[in-house]
Amino acid sequence: MTSTTTNPSTTTNPSTTTSTGRPVRRPFVAAGLVLLVLGACGGSSSSSPTPSPVVAKGSVAPNGAAGGPVLPVAGNPIADTSTNRVLTVENVLVENNVDHAGKAASDHLEITIANRSATAVSGIEVYYGFDDRNAGVSEGYYTKLPATFEIPGGGQRTVHFDGKSVLDHFPVNTFSLFATSKNALDVSVTVGAADAAIATGSAHKDAGGAEAAD
Repeated sequence: MTSTTTNPSTTTNPSTTTSTGRPVRRPFVAAGLVLLVLGACGGSSSSSPTPSPVVAKGSVAPNGAAGGPVLPVAGNPIADTSTNRVLTVENVLVENNVDHAGKAASDHLEITIANRSATAVSGIEVYYGFDDRNAGVSEGYYTKLPATFEIPGGGQRTVHFDGKSVLDHFPVNTFSLFATSKNALDVSVTVGAADAAIATGSAHKDAGGAEAAD
């Protein structure tokens, strides 16, 4: 912002005179005026709006609301009735995770899904649940992976639920049992897709809560 002001605030300092005895006028800049102008040129002082939940690039938010919050669901909505065993859950990891470079990563739900057919599979749905037996509480979450998440025939792909905005990483509820409970957790996973039988997997998380990467 450009602000142009005329500063009329000059004053005569009576203690300073020339050899002729006439006072010398020295400019005096009012500090308050400068601060006022600088303040006017700055950004708005209003509060910033609460940011929207971050959704991983190219993903579809859980609960069917693109860009919406990740919230628990009342039950497992995956109801595929196919008997074609195309998909399998090869691994479920909830602690001692590592990143693509092999370095320690924060604890999160990591699911490796394999495709046993000769053709690519997409339209994959995932339901996962946390069961805190100590507290007697449980909760579940559902997400439909984006169409771009495709597992090639005879291949496999890993899904990460950790809130990172990178490929194959998806949003999470930062207030879930996984993030907040200090008790041991039983974790269950269900994976489905059109014309594919439901595949399941499970893991156990030790007591102590989620751990951050070293």
